[in-house]
Amino acid sequence: MKQVDVERLRQKLEFQRHEAQQFLRRMDQEARSLDAEAAQDSADQCVISLSKEALFERSSQRRTVLGLIEAALKRIADGSFGTCVGCGNEVQDQRLQALPWTQFCLRCQGKLEDKIGASLSTRTPIPATAMSRRAG
Repeated sequence: MKQVDVERLRQKLEFQRHEAQQFLRRMDQEARSLDAEAAQDSADQCVISLSKEALFERSSQRRTVLGLIEAALKRIADGSFGTCVGCGNEVQDQRLQALPWTQFCLRCQGKLEDKIGASLSTRTPIPATAMSRRAG
């Protein structure tokens, strides 16, 4: 990958890092404002609890992406950006343009997803009767 392209992707990653950090600050402020609201009854408490859970999930996802962005910026700094951490081959330019924080080439990413998918499919499903007991 050309140095000009790497510099463009570095700028894109830095912008995405800044946006993710701002998002996390907003989510933190929103969570604090939910804490400040005194729930009057169990319905209010339930709504606040669900809101906090949704905020936590969104924040968690964004923190994961932020970690990937930080790792990509480190790879740019140490010169290993664009090299697949799985096989050592070059990551396709189109893939880096779409997901500049990616660590894997398309082939290794596919293998990883297949492995994760196989792992998930071997788990024992929760019977429907157990789910209905949990819901009630």
